[in-house]
Amino acid sequence: MRYKWIIIIVVVMLIGVFYATSREVSRQWLSNQTQTLVQERLLEYIGEVRRTLKRFYHLPYLVTNNPRTIALVAGDLDLKQSVEDELFQLDKAANTEGWLILSATGEALASSLVGERFSRSDRQAIAQQIHSQGEGVSLVSKTKGSTPFYYLTAPIFIGLDIEGIAVVQIDLSLLTEQIITSRDVITLQNQQDRFFLSSSSQYSADWLNDSSHHIMQNTELLYDNTRIKTWQLTDSENISADSYLAHTVKLDDLNWKISYLTPMKPMLQTINVVGWSTVTLLLFATLLMIIFFQRHQKQQSKQQIQSILEESQQRLTQMINKTHVGLMVIDDRGFLFDVNPMAKRQFCLPDRHSKAIPAWELFDAGNPNSTTLKLLKNLAIHKEHTELSAVDTMAKRSDGSLFPVLFSLTLFPWHGQPFFLATVIDISKRKTAEHALQQANQALEKRVEERTQALQQAQHELVQASKMAALGRMSSAITHELNQPLTGLRTLLTTNELLMERNEYEMMRANHTLIQTLIDRMANMTRQLKSFAYSKPELLNPVSLTEALEETLRIYQSRLSSIDIRVRAPEVMPTITGEEQRLRQVLGNLISNAIDALSDTKDPVLTIAISKVNTMIEIRIMDNGCGVQPSSIDAIFEPFHTSKKIGDGLGLGLSITANNMRDMNGTISAHNNAQHGMTFTLLLPEATV
Repeated sequence: MRYKWIIIIVVVMLIGVFYATSREVSRQWLSNQTQTLVQERLLEYIGEVRRTLKRFYHLPYLVTNNPRTIALVAGDLDLKQSVEDELFQLDKAANTEGWLILSATGEALASSLVGERFSRSDRQAIAQQIHSQGEGVSLVSKTKGSTPFYYLTAPIFIGLDIEGIAVVQIDLSLLTEQIITSRDVITLQNQQDRFFLSSSSQYSADWLNDSSHHIMQNTELLYDNTRIKTWQLTDSENISADSYLAHTVKLDDLNWKISYLTPMKPMLQTINVVGWSTVTLLLFATLLMIIFFQRHQKQQSKQQIQSILEESQQRLTQMINKTHVGLMVIDDRGFLFDVNPMAKRQFCLPDRHSKAIPAWELFDAGNPNSTTLKLLKNLAIHKEHTELSAVDTMAKRSDGSLFPVLFSLTLFPWHGQPFFLATVIDISKRKTAEHALQQANQALEKRVEERTQALQQAQHELVQASKMAALGRMSSAITHELNQPLTGLRTLLTTNELLMERNEYEMMRANHTLIQTLIDRMANMTRQLKSFAYSKPELLNPVSLTEALEETLRIYQSRLSSIDIRVRAPEVMPTITGEEQRLRQVLGNLISNAIDALSDTKDPVLTIAISKVNTMIEIRIMDNGCGVQPSSIDAIFEPFHTSKKIGDGLGLGLSITANNMRDMNGTISAHNNAQHGMTFTLLLPEATV
């Protein structure tokens, strides 16, 4: 495909070069031929002009020697009418535009013209030339918007002096009535290079003399060193521009320049025709070459395709013969049309019985209602919807033995006839493996059940042991915590008996106060146990975080007197979903623990920060106290875990706090700060209004 595009690009480039070359060659040749033709026509025209003007040259001399004319010039004005009648007859006979007799100064003495049609400036110019040259002269007169006139003059002598002038006026438009084609243009210029005559109505002498119009003259050298000149005529608005091939000749005797202009448009059209004709011929030849090349390529491709098809057929035949899948081609009646060697081995079919065997006889011999069997018997009816994929069924060998197979069937049009392609995969080994795997799975399930029962028994025993261990730890802790105040009570009561005998009542009252303190301490221990065993609330309600925090800080006001308390909260405090008593207990436990941790700190600071995180309310309680050991950070929420001294608590405060947070659908976490102290982070759901 890539080479094809390269060939096309090369051909297009060659056609373009050939088109440009043919255009240039044809343009040079046609320009040369046109130039030669223009020269010939111009010479013919010049000859015709000279012949036309020559027959007028003698006319002024017809009256220069006329006695009446001489007498009129000498001053006999009574002869004016007779002279004018004679001039009128001469004008009519010679087919001119007027005859005049002028004085030596250029004044009109007699004229064949009616009215003043000869300007004073022209008469004076003629008189001046007559006196300067002393013989007959010619003059061209052209006024804008008028027809140019050609004046032939001759002096009238009286003696040796010029006393008058005979003038014949000729209309030069007759020069353009010669053998000029409608497309060509002839222009005439005077010695001042002013145009006075043009054969074109579009490009008249007035148009050519108009300074607002443009005449661009270019010169070009042809291949044979011939110089050609072109004129491009453009109007003032540059809307239209015509190109002409020009040839100019100067007539020295008349001081005229005659230019013959031939339009280049027909030549350019001919050049285009020649160029496109050449390109068409080249394109036609190229197409013939391409067709021949494509036919040759197609023949080669056909041979290559035929070779590839034969090779592919050989490979396909080898693949079918070597495959480990049985392949059978079945006609629409359900009879075998062809089978591959593997299918013959699977069904133990000899070559002489490989055809004309009903396919349904090879499948589901023991199941007459089999879908496979019914489908194979009715292929002609269901052929448009026949499609089976990997159906597990039983097949029968020619010796009558059965074996499991995966059977697939699909429509297989061939040479316009409906056939069906069946694939048969022997899965005897897979079935054997499945049976073995099933037995192994059953044995494994039995062992798993036995092991599961053993594990459940062990787990039950472990749970019981854990309960007993926890009960033992709790009993030990309670016993330890209660023994100390009980021992103190026994000692104080014994001491009070002795003091009573001694009548030392003041000391007894002091001991009584200590007894009351020990009883409160024991009541606080039992209260913690009750809170630890308290059940989860049935219903959570909106709770004011502001009121809970203010009451908690008020309760611990005396212990917080020496601590710098900082509360960071939004202007509108949020409301959480929870239980009021549990929230206050959580805040009280955490603030109480912080107070205990700040007891030995020099500049104690307790910070409480409240913010909103998505739909949760975050409460962070931070202190710069002693913190806890990093190894103990993960166990601080476990029951009976405490870092306090013996007798200062059971280690249930943070465990109760964690339980309360869980019961209110919240979470609690703790970590040591980077510098000093700890931070407890609470997350509670925001109450919906």
